[in-house]
Amino acid sequence: MSTIKPPPEEVYVGLEEYKSSCEGIGGTLKREPGDFIVREITEEDKVLELDSDVSGDMLPGDYTHFTLVKENWDTMRAVKEISKALGVSRKRLAFAGTKDRRAVTAQRISAYKVPVEKLRGIRIKDLTLKDFGYSDESLGLGSLRGNRFTVKVRGVCSGADERIGKIAGEISSGFPNYYGRQRFGEARPITHEVGSFILKGDLESAVMTYLAKSFPGEDEGVRALREELWRSRDFQAALNSFPASMGYEKAILNHLIQYEEDYEGALKALPKSLQRMFVHAYQSYLFNRALSRCIRESYTVEKLPLVGFEVGADDISAGIMEADGIEQADFEVDGMRDLKSRGEYRLCFEAAKGIEWRVDGDDAVFSFSLSKGSYATVVIREFTKN
Repeated sequence: MSTIKPPPEEVYVGLEEYKSSCEGIGGTLKREPGDFIVREITEEDKVLELDSDVSGDMLPGDYTHFTLVKENWDTMRAVKEISKALGVSRKRLAFAGTKDRRAVTAQRISAYKVPVEKLRGIRIKDLTLKDFGYSDESLGLGSLRGNRFTVKVRGVCSGADERIGKIAGEISSGFPNYYGRQRFGEARPITHEVGSFILKGDLESAVMTYLAKSFPGEDEGVRALREELWRSRDFQAALNSFPASMGYEKAILNHLIQYEEDYEGALKALPKSLQRMFVHAYQSYLFNRALSRCIRESYTVEKLPLVGFEVGADDISAGIMEADGIEQADFEVDGMRDLKSRGEYRLCFEAAKGIEWRVDGDDAVFSFSLSKGSYATVVIREFTKN
């Protein structure tokens, strides 16, 4: 265990420890979208390319599969814009996993009964559709092998190459398989707090936290709007002042103006994928905190539970849940059954496969592959420690 302590914004989402003890290289991550490149590894073990365009099986099928290359786009927002441009329901498009927003990413998408010709005609800034083919099957969450990352860290310290070598040796047997900060919202990591209120049945607090809790990493103007809403509880004024980019918040506000104090309905105004994210985020936070304690106290554990109504808590997770006022039965989520979670187990440590690095002047560039569900930012934090 390292004696170096993570910054408060990481501790806030349960990333309380490092595995490696060597001093970090510092530097800045994601200064530009191109500093963080993610290429999906398909179930056929193929790493997607950013530039080349390779056709797939063109025999007729109900689903058109294609590669989406995006820059500085959230996956769900990109898919929503594509469905809008196609004039079809968002539900007809599916993907194997979400990808980072502030990044350049390549991932497979499937579209139900949408011909290739129609997809080829899509023109949206910083989105490219390519590698078209037909299939009889849709993609689903998890239908990928993993991801290949190329990450540039800018402004590293002198002697970075030697430190990187030492840290790579320390994590060669596996890095802590934490959920990264983006799981909780990068600029405003509050999804686990919303999830905890949902689990406790306090839907008013869940809604107000999502709408109005401010966070230092968010745009100053938006923070001021949230703080005013937190103070005033004036939903109409907030609806008038919130920018169009806060579309999910505006959907909640519209519902609350029409149906006063219907906080359950307000949450249901959000896409189901986002609703589910809240409970999952609390499970992720609980896992992070439990793994942190295992590292801190030198416990040897292969897996820890993502607690759900069918997967019980270990002793560490149970203590955290008790302090949070949450019980296992709460994961049934009475009244919002779509959000209930069975739970599962997650490996505590994972390997970064094929890791390579080079230091060019003040910058360090890393390349490695991870299994699905693991976070490149969690690997990189072991190296930067800032």
